[in-house]
This record gives sequence, structure tokens and C-alpha cells, in this order.
Amino acid sequence: MRRILLATVLVAAACSPGDAGETSTSPTVTPSSSTTAVGPTTTLAPTTTAGEPSTTTTIPPSTTTSSLLAGNWADLPVVTTVFGALGWWDDGWFEAESEGALPVIGGEDYQTIVLDSVAATTGGPQTTVCEPLELLGVELADPELLGTFPGPYGVAISAPWALQPHLFEVLDDDGTYAGFASELLAARGLDVPDPVIKQLVRTDLEGDGVNEVLVIAEDVTPGYLLEPGDYSLAFMRKVVEGDVQTAVLGDTVVHDEGGVYGGAYTYGGAADLDGDGRMEIILDSAYWEGFSVSVFEYANDDLGPLLVLETGCGS
Repeated sequence: MRRILLATVLVAAACSPGDAGETSTSPTVTPSSSTTAVGPTTTLAPTTTAGEPSTTTTIPPSTTTSSLLAGNWADLPVVTTVFGALGWWDDGWFEAESEGALPVIGGEDYQTIVLDSVAATTGGPQTTVCEPLELLGVELADPELLGTFPGPYGVAISAPWALQPHLFEVLDDDGTYAGFASELLAARGLDVPDPVIKQLVRTDLEGDGVNEVLVIAEDVTPGYLLEPGDYSLAFMRKVVEGDVQTAVLGDTVVHDEGGVYGGAYTYGGAADLDGDGRMEIILDSAYWEGFSVSVFEYANDDLGPLLVLETGCGS
């Protein structure tokens, strides 16, 4: 079986801590970026933002305990969406499309998660979905639990442990993160003094008391046939040894030419998808007649978030 672990980010320069709950103890973040697609990233110089405190409060590490849920679970934790399976964990991530078969027989129970909403359903045997691509997948009894276009979409997993054992909180921006987004867009050649913050989430992926802040800055043309000046930027900030570092998980930036089939990003949630007590990031991308879901794992302070699973359906 082929094992997948794709690095998509590089370490970025430090900035001042933010006021949405970044905490100044350990762990790091990193980036990846480009114009009109996900790609390499640009390093930013250290910045300070008016109204952003120079110190933050350390939140005690999570001490949640959870028992396994009773049910008919797959032998390996299979992660799927409504338009294709992403893969599974077996001492490493395995991509569904590369393996050619899923470790399911049908009738398994699944937990679903979208943002902070967890529910339960069942799934059928392996089948093909997303015509005409015929991706590997399973038909869920309640597919609407995973969301509707244009998202957010979550994932379903045939596993019995708590999917969200740590903090996950949706916030409103007071202008601080719009300022950070403006700097990232400027580094990509787009001058946007006051970007629209579509989504702002405070979470603790590792349960260590050090918060990550997940941000979507976005202003795109309805219908996703993007025009000059459109942008969608998914990034994450985290305090590492007293400094805040920024990781760009996805970016679409449109410069001079319109008619771009670009992605509009949304966080679908954060969930423990491999049973290690640490949560992975679920990132959605809606585009012209299509949609994709990606899973990022926070590897460590040197590597930051890595793309480990991905699937998509559309033209």
C-alpha cells in the first residue's frame, strides 16, 4: 500500500501574538502560497498591529478523557466525504484512490463532523461516486450531515473515539486578523487594505494549551468564475517560543486576468482522525462546478501543518 504524507508549507517569519487567543508557550506554524492556486509561500517581516496585545494568557492543556463508543466500526478508520473517500489510517495515512479498495464491507457506523457538530450515521459497501470520475467511496445513510454546497463540508469516519477532544470555537474578528490577511495578500501582489474575514476559529489542535487561530479571508465573485481582485486565503497563526508564526494552507489570488476557476476556501472543522488525541484540520475548497476536501495534520514545530489526505469532485 502507498503511504501519503505531502508537505505543503514552509516556516514563516514571526509576528506579534493576536488577541483571539494565540498563546505564548511552545508549538509552531508554517506556510504555502501562490497566485491563483496553492503553492510556495512568501516570507513576511515581523509586524505589530495596533490593538494587538504583546502578551497572552496560557490556557491549561486539555485533560479530557473519553470512552470509546459502542458500534460496528471498520477495522481501520476510514475517512470519507459525500463525493469520495479520502483514505484511512494504519500506522500512516493511506490515500483511497491510490490503493484501489477501501477496508470496509458495508454496514459500518460512522461519526460525522462539521465545524463543532458531531453526529452519527451508517455507510454501505465500497462503491463509486462522483460521475463520471467514479471515485472510491461509500454511500452514507444521512449524507446531509456532512453539509451542502458551497460548504462548510465535513467528513465521516468509521471510528469510535471522540472526534473533537479539544477546544474549537468560532469567533468574530475585531480587525486584527484583517490586518494580518492584508499583509499576506500584499505579499502575493494584491493590495487589499481591509480584507473580508469570512471565518475565524480558535482551536487547540494538540490539546497542549497553546491555541491555533484558523482564518479565511475572502471576497470572490458569485459563481466562482473569479475576476481581477478576487481572493480567498486560508491561513493559521500560532505562538512558537514567544513568536507568532503564520502558515498558509491555501490561497487563490487573482491579478490582471479574470475568468479564473479558483478555489474559495472554508474550514470544515478540526477532528482527531487517527485516534492519537491530536486534531487534524479539515479545509474545503469550492470552485467552478466542483469541490474538494483536504486534511492537514500538524506534524511538529519544525514542519507545521502537512497535507495528508485530499479528494475532490467536479470539472
